[in-house]
Amino acid sequence: MTRRSILRAIVGSALLAPLAVSLSRCSSSESPSNPATSKTFTSSSDNGHSHSVTLENAEVQSPPAAGVSRSTSSVSAHTHSFAMTQAQLTTVNGGGSVTVTTGSSDVGGAHTHTFTITKWF
Repeated sequence: MTRRSILRAIVGSALLAPLAVSLSRCSSSESPSNPATSKTFTSSSDNGHSHSVTLENAEVQSPPAAGVSRSTSSVSAHTHSFAMTQAQLTTVNGGGSVTVTTGSSDVGGAHTHTFTITKWF
C-alpha cells in the first residue's frame, strides 16, 4: 500500500465512524423514556379568541379528591376559570375524552370557551 492509499483509508474511516454510531442509535426499538410531564390544551375560539390551560401528568394519573381548578391564559385582558372534577380526570386517565366549559367572562360580552381534554401520555 502506498502512503496515499493508507491516508485515504484513515480519512474515510474517520468520516464514516460518526455516521455509523448515529445510525446504530436510531435503530433502537425502545420507546421514549420521558413522555411530556404536562400538556397545554387550547380552547375553542369564541368572541374571536381562544385560551390555553396546562395539566400535569400527575393530576391525571392520581386525580386529587377536589379535582383541579385554575385560570386559563390571559387573552384580551381577561382569563376564565377552568375546573375538572376527580371523576373527569379519572375518565381522561382511562383514555376517555372530557369536554370542559370555562366560567363566563363579561369582557367583550359574556362568553365561555370549551376545552377537549384527552390523555397525552
